[in-house]
Amino acid sequence: MSPAAPSVMPVAFLAMLLALGAGGAWQWQRTVFQAKRIELTSESWDRVKQDYPMAESAPSTEWPADVAEAVLKANPFSPQRRPVAAKGEGGAEGGSLPTPAPPKPQFAFKGQINLGQRKRAILEDLSAHKTYFLEVGQEVAGFKVLDIGENQVVLSDPQTREEVAVSLASSDKAKKKQSGETQ
Repeated sequence: MSPAAPSVMPVAFLAMLLALGAGGAWQWQRTVFQAKRIELTSESWDRVKQDYPMAESAPSTEWPADVAEAVLKANPFSPQRRPVAAKGEGGAEGGSLPTPAPPKPQFAFKGQINLGQRKRAILEDLSAHKTYFLEVGQEVAGFKVLDIGENQVVLSDPQTREEVAVSLASSDKAKKKQSGETQ
């Protein structure tokens, strides 16, 4: 074989592939453009009305003019729309029902995470079943984080200005706290 023979064979193969591709494209174009087109007949709206008739008449629900006017003027966000309790039901004479206070949160300190110079405490609210990753100064369930230590987190209750220390809890301590002891 001469050195020119290996280069001729791939060129001939490539030329044959191009010729087959061009022939295939020509055949596809001929098939697409010479095919009979199917004309879609549009259905008339009258046939749809016959196949799916509408109800003849709906019952009349006309309101008196004063009721319709009152509905239009009603403000759903008005404080006057609160339900008024009858005397003896709510206990308060103002008419508003007393709302029960939400349960006080029970916290468990699970540990801390150091992200460079920043510390974050892993604090679990046992009553709400939520876990928080908090820095000093952030708030959780109405308590502000004052300090994060190795073994405890110091929280501040803004209502009573009382400091609450939550110490590091193992899984046994967390179960005891959940059963009734409040931090």
